[in-house]
Amino acid sequence: MATLHIYYGTMTGNAESLATRASERAATEGWESQLHNLADVKPADLASAGLALFVVSTWGDGEPPDDAREFFEELAGTETDLSGLRYAVLGLGDHDYQDFNAFARNLDERLAALGAQRVSERVEADLDFDDTYAQWENTVFPQLGELKATLA
Repeated sequence: MATLHIYYGTMTGNAESLATRASERAATEGWESQLHNLADVKPADLASAGLALFVVSTWGDGEPPDDAREFFEELAGTETDLSGLRYAVLGLGDHDYQDFNAFARNLDERLAALGAQRVSERVEADLDFDDTYAQWENTVFPQLGELKATLA
């Protein structure tokens, strides 16, 4: 069974909640999923992850949430080859801030710079994220299903 790694970074719990929903969806679609707080992850771990979803919030002035800060600092400073990683990013933010979804954007760009390949384009949600999440989920899971056949 293919494993889907689902990573989250959150301040208020919303990203964790949506990552949990994605994990539940993965299970219904026959994936083995592993849920990870970015506080417990090192960038080198991503090299062997294979397939990953990132659900992250942006905090303050475009910064990562506290639980993702150290991970992102290490990711920004590494040259780890992530060419074996396929991923998608969902960002949670607030349009009232100048750097709306900056962490999701920065994470997406850094993963790509290290060779990781997007399964789907990054999606950026505002405070009312339920509809955006549903659209993201209903786009990304069919794309993952297509990849699953190649991973088996």
